[in-house]
Amino acid sequence: MRCIKIIILCCVVFITSCQKDDIFIGPELPKYNMIFESPISQVGNGEEISFNTTSDEKHQLIITQINGSVITKESFIPTIGLNHRVIYTSILPKGELILILRTPNSEISKTRIIVE
Repeated sequence: MRCIKIIILCCVVFITSCQKDDIFIGPELPKYNMIFESPISQVGNGEEISFNTTSDEKHQLIITQINGSVITKESFIPTIGLNHRVIYTSILPKGELILILRTPNSEISKTRIIVE
């Protein structure tokens, strides 16, 4: 009789321990368009671009034509690390342009962008 009780107890423990595991799938992490990591990027109107900075001094994002004439210039004070800016291309000429990130003293990064 005692053997039957042990077998029943083992069966109950075995059945209750075999439950399906809940797998949690978290929200998808945002994908950043690290604009200065590639030599040429395609951008659309209202697209968010991202870049890293190593100082919190005043920076400028400058969009120029291939011949060097400035189309737009934005000054801002970034945070150290990853920064995000929204680029509006509806007033820009279509085609290939140059995007420059600079401080008052030096040019930090430069890339070509294709405006859709």
